[in-house]
Amino acid sequence: KARLEGDTTPGKFVHGYVTGTVLGVRDNERVAPLFGFEVFSGIRVIKQPNGDYQRLCRELIFYKDYATGQLMDEWTNPYTGERVKVVDVANDPFNYVISDHFPDPPNYGGLNKEKPPRRPLLLDWNIIDDDTVTLTTDIHLYYKNALDPAKWPRESAGAMNRVSELFRYVIRREDIENDKLTHLPHTGVWNRITPWLPWMLMGQTPGHIVYAGTFSSVKSIDKVPANVAQRVKE
Repeated sequence: KARLEGDTTPGKFVHGYVTGTVLGVRDNERVAPLFGFEVFSGIRVIKQPNGDYQRLCRELIFYKDYATGQLMDEWTNPYTGERVKVVDVANDPFNYVISDHFPDPPNYGGLNKEKPPRRPLLLDWNIIDDDTVTLTTDIHLYYKNALDPAKWPRESAGAMNRVSELFRYVIRREDIENDKLTHLPHTGVWNRITPWLPWMLMGQTPGHIVYAGTFSSVKSIDKVPANVAQRVKE
């Protein structure tokens, strides 16, 4: 897993890139594409004396106009007709140790109190054909919302957050079997099911959003769209 998420060569970074669409889901109507998104991350893994790997990650998320593909600073909410300010994401580092057991789930600044029992790191691998292997990793969370709806009635979707993240990695089998490779190139599909974003100003309106994206590891920031690279640097 250290070779998949990072590069085991000391000091070397792996960058992740995700692109896709954010979909709105409400009762009694079809699912609607609302806007696009772009993700860029930097990951490093550091080998520990006991053979484990410390994973270090920073990640940025930007939103783009669904029709033009341009990165957005404002957006007209089709559900409310209101023009709202778009807020980019600079995620808290989700750092953990890659070992022979699953790490604890993210705690979101202490809001997620769940600490499941320790489980051996047995991953869900599948051989698709002679040269294709997939890996499925899912996480389902339910934790206290940082935004109290009494204080943030328009920004908060409720007292609790229900979030799922669904990853499907696709890797070449010959790469996995090649011990000389310090990083495993990959592509895949990422979906996230989550409440309305605070800046959408939907409050506790029934419904939610789904991120539907494709991801890959990239060698450098020059391998992502120029407008995304520029905003990362800014």
